[in-house]
Amino acid sequence: MIKGNVLGDVRAEQDIKMLETAFWESSDYKSLLESYDRPIIVGRRGTGKSALAHKLAKHWSSKPNISVIKIAPEEEQVIGLRDIFDLFGDKYLHIKAGTKMAWRYAIYMEVISDISSHYKYQKNIDSASIRKHIIEWGAKRKGIASKIRAKLMGLFSDEQTPQSRIADLSDALELELLEEVLLEALRKSKTKYIVFADKLDEGYSPDNLGVAIVDGFVQAVIDIKSKMEEEVIAFAFVRDYIYRAIAKLDPDFTRNIEGQTHRLHWDEYNLFNMVCNRIRVAFGSDIENNTRLWSKYAVRELTGKDGFRNCLKLTLYRPRDILVLLNEAFLRANSRERSEIVLEDIESTAKSISSNRLLDLHKEYEYIFPSLDEFTSCFYGSASELSVEEAENRVQPVLTNDRHERNKQQDIFIIGSSREVLQRLYSIGFIGLHNDQSSSFVFCHDGKDPDRDFKKDARLLIHPCYWLALGTVQAELKLDEAEDINDEYDIEVTSISKEQRTQKIGALLSELDSIPEGKSGAYDFESWCLKAIKIIFAGVLCNVEANPNVNGLQQRDVVATNLGETKFWKRTLEDYKSRKVVFEIKNYVDLKATEYRQVNSYLCNDYGSIAFIITRDHNNNLAKHRELSWAKEIFHNHKKIIIKLSFKFLKKHLRKLRSPQKHDALDKELNSLLDTYVRRYFSYTSK
Repeated sequence: MIKGNVLGDVRAEQDIKMLETAFWESSDYKSLLESYDRPIIVGRRGTGKSALAHKLAKHWSSKPNISVIKIAPEEEQVIGLRDIFDLFGDKYLHIKAGTKMAWRYAIYMEVISDISSHYKYQKNIDSASIRKHIIEWGAKRKGIASKIRAKLMGLFSDEQTPQSRIADLSDALELELLEEVLLEALRKSKTKYIVFADKLDEGYSPDNLGVAIVDGFVQAVIDIKSKMEEEVIAFAFVRDYIYRAIAKLDPDFTRNIEGQTHRLHWDEYNLFNMVCNRIRVAFGSDIENNTRLWSKYAVRELTGKDGFRNCLKLTLYRPRDILVLLNEAFLRANSRERSEIVLEDIESTAKSISSNRLLDLHKEYEYIFPSLDEFTSCFYGSASELSVEEAENRVQPVLTNDRHERNKQQDIFIIGSSREVLQRLYSIGFIGLHNDQSSSFVFCHDGKDPDRDFKKDARLLIHPCYWLALGTVQAELKLDEAEDINDEYDIEVTSISKEQRTQKIGALLSELDSIPEGKSGAYDFESWCLKAIKIIFAGVLCNVEANPNVNGLQQRDVVATNLGETKFWKRTLEDYKSRKVVFEIKNYVDLKATEYRQVNSYLCNDYGSIAFIITRDHNNNLAKHRELSWAKEIFHNHKKIIIKLSFKFLKKHLRKLRSPQKHDALDKELNSLLDTYVRRYFSYTSK
């Protein structure tokens, strides 16, 4: 009997079983294990912040000489803080300054209280000098926000001004003394503490005071990082809309916070593995290969990674979205006495899922984008794909209407132009922008402010997960188009940090390790090569497509348009007339004469007289008496060059992109490889 949430609950606190037995160690998880450099973890709803906090805390708790403290304020406790923090005045910077010291004190006291009650460490703390603080702080069972409130209530007099309260607060709390005592105790104990603060949105209000309370906590975490020298490390998990509010109100955001932030990002690879881990536990399967595992429980049109991508079309690439969708699908399948899900199971819940995603979007950004629902409603019944001009015409009536409720009207006046509306809608993932070079739609799923120009004739696409909710008119989206919607995020680095770029490339490199050679992995290897080619040759090749020849069902080739932007590609365009470039993909090592002749048959008209074969060989060298002979035959008889590229070649240049030093390294190597063919392999043809 399948239960309601067969793949686990979307709330981390209710999902302990799956987190303990099926947790997927994502790129974000591994990054946070390896480095403390970015203690502010930012993610949208449903990106797994609480799950990360839980698993990271459990990991560090199991390590020797490390203690973990978890902070999760309750809603009523945070609301109760508002009266106390009001004592710092009504100016944002003043409130932030006061709350920062209060939160820092609170974190210090949580650690000090734990040390003073520890059978082994308590002897190392000079409790005499801070005994009053320990006694007043209270028992562990009391919430941290309640203890701050009680502490601050007795510190201030009514006669003091907000400025004097802030100026006196550090001395009143004896912060420097606490730091000295705490550092000394930890060094004597040869231990360190890691603090995880989650659910900072509990009791949150979108006014200056509410934002400053969270901002103060964020600043306290950053201060602790610099003052405690890794003896105490604190992480704060913050929702994106609150983070954006902080960025808007805090004038020191860029200097103090932005560089300390790690943004959570999910892609197809990580989501697929997360889902498969849960399926394996839910159904007690011992199938190790994730593609085969998925295909056992997702059948017909949902089989394989293409089927999974079809499911992802209805999500915003977040764990919560895909789990809700699949839980509902399995529940429906069970009601029809099936353990496997089919496309009909997905489609039956797609409308409600789509409506919920749109509602989630409105809730998530209602405070920092109050007029969002007015602008999304402009697209009811529209085409899914529009030009910028068409989209501007749809949102313009909202901008010219001055009869909205006050907070929406203020927001609309602040926006000012229809172009800025589209930029906002792009920044939250509602619409994507077409990239002509990569020939795909690029969506921003991390909430960062956009830095793109929206030209009048540029193409926009409403995210497919909202289509059913909006009743949009569209042609059926093909699987490879659905993949491109998000795959291009790999190379569109304007909205993700350098660290996330590194993680994305690392995930793609790891994905190759699970693809077997031969027929069984042929399609996955082609998909991997397509992604790699798009990333490696971004900006020099455009309109990169897989299998564009619909009549050649067995052909595994990738075709791209040569822009002639670099020396090598200009050379292929001018010397070999190759406006369209063919990459034949072979998921094995040993090539035969038929492969060379097949590629030769492509080379006419715009394809010119040069092409590439990508193989599972470990180097680019031609095998003597076989590949070399066939390459020469094609060159002698047809004056065409077919260059072999190893998959290792693609991997090497993907790795280089993680920290690009020489931007022309790839171009130079290709030029050198072409010279090798012309001067060495075919040299005896010269007179």
